[in-house]
Amino acid sequence: MPAPLLLLVHGWGVGPGLWHGLRRALPEYPCHSLDLGFFGKPRLHIPPHQPLLAVGHSLGFLWLLHHLPQAEWRDRCVGLVSIAGFSRFSRAADCPQGVPLRLLERMARRLPEDAGGVLRAFGQQGGTPLPPHPLPVDPAPLLQGLHWLRAWDGRAALAAWEGPLYSLAARDDAIVPPALTAHCFATTRWLERGGHLLPLSQVEACAAQIRAALSPGSEAPP
Repeated sequence: MPAPLLLLVHGWGVGPGLWHGLRRALPEYPCHSLDLGFFGKPRLHIPPHQPLLAVGHSLGFLWLLHHLPQAEWRDRCVGLVSIAGFSRFSRAADCPQGVPLRLLERMARRLPEDAGGVLRAFGQQGGTPLPPHPLPVDPAPLLQGLHWLRAWDGRAALAAWEGPLYSLAARDDAIVPPALTAHCFATTRWLERGGHLLPLSQVEACAAQIRAALSPGSEAPP
C-alpha cells in the first residue's frame, strides 16, 4: 500500500514555506502543503481519493478541525497530528486556559498600520524568526486569521473524531500556553524547548512524530 499523503496546513503569520525543512526530513512520504493565503492567493485544493495524514501547525490544526465535520477527505484521513496546535485558542467561560481576547484585539489594531512589526513581534514571541514574506504585507488576510482565532471552536469536532490523534508541543511555547494544550488534548508529547514555531525550531522532532503516527505501535523518540 502506498504511503499516505501528508497534508500540511501552516498557522497564522506564515505560509507553506514553514514546511520546507520537514519535507526535506521526510523524503519517503508524499507531501501536499495548503496555503491559507496570508501572503497571496490561497491554495486550498486537496488531492482526491488517496489516504492522508492531516498535520496542522497552530491555527492550521484548528483549520483542519473547523472543516473536518463536512470534509470530503474525512473518511480517508488516517490520523490527525497537532504541532503546537489547539482545538480552541481564545479564552471563554468554558476555556479559561485560552488566550485573552484583548491580546488578539491589540494585534488587530496594529496590523493595518504596522503589519511587518506585528509579524516580527510574533516571531520573537514564538522563539524563532519567521521566514521571509512578500512586502508590502496586506493586513486583510492576517486580520481574517485573527478572526478565526477568536471565533472558531473545534472541540466538538475533535471529540467526535474516532481516529488516531497526536499532539506535539513545547513547554516553553509563549503563544500557546501548556495549560491550553493540556485543555485541548488528553495526551501530548512534550518537548522541553522549541517555542511555538516547532516546524522551524524542532524539525527532527516533528518528523519523528509524523513517522510514529504512520507506524502504529511505534513511539517517537523523546
